[in-house]
Amino acid sequence: MSAASSRRNGRGGKLAKSVEPSQRGAATRDVILETAIDCFARSGYEGTSMSAVARSAGVAQPLMHYYFASKDELWRAAISKAFSEMLVQQKLNHELEELDPVSALQVLIRRHISFLARHPNVAPLLASEAQFSTDRVNWLTDTYIAPLEQHLSKLIELGRRDGRIRDDLPIPFVARFIVGSASAFFMTSALMERMYGIDTADPDAVETYTRVTIDLTLKGLLATEQE
Repeated sequence: MSAASSRRNGRGGKLAKSVEPSQRGAATRDVILETAIDCFARSGYEGTSMSAVARSAGVAQPLMHYYFASKDELWRAAISKAFSEMLVQQKLNHELEELDPVSALQVLIRRHISFLARHPNVAPLLASEAQFSTDRVNWLTDTYIAPLEQHLSKLIELGRRDGRIRDDLPIPFVARFIVGSASAFFMTSALMERMYGIDTADPDAVETYTRVTIDLTLKGLLATEQE
């Protein structure tokens, strides 16, 4: 092996070693965030401590503070991770402009329920935060929830203009009803299992709930001649 080759291999080995700690660090951070999402969903912000998350994640508490200086910082990072896919979906909403408002509304509802099904802790987490006005819920609303409901509101308004959607229902109430209905299924998993034997994680159950939500929503929204 040439000296140049040896040096290249040496540098390559050092680079690989230098990358490994970074990869381990990213993996540790992800474990902490996934655990935090679960803890915040189960116990709420006030009922969750940094030490509890550290124990559940199996990491030392000093390591928690290495990644997150405070519980608020941890909460915001956990929320950002949980809702990151929603932001990706919102960037795809321009694709819906090619559809009529009613069809676009159906796609948006289906996308949102699918997102909640893939991230079952999101709905309970929202429920625990949305009860009180705090800086956290204001940030959560402005960053993630408002863009979704604004797009729903836009579609409803467009549907009104072309006469397909009723104009006697206040749009903010309709948008909140749609988002709330989508979340309700996943916020009551234990009740659904206890009362009906339905597993809210079952893809068939999710599909059925999606169809029910879309059907009942549109039957209530469509103008008489469109029903």
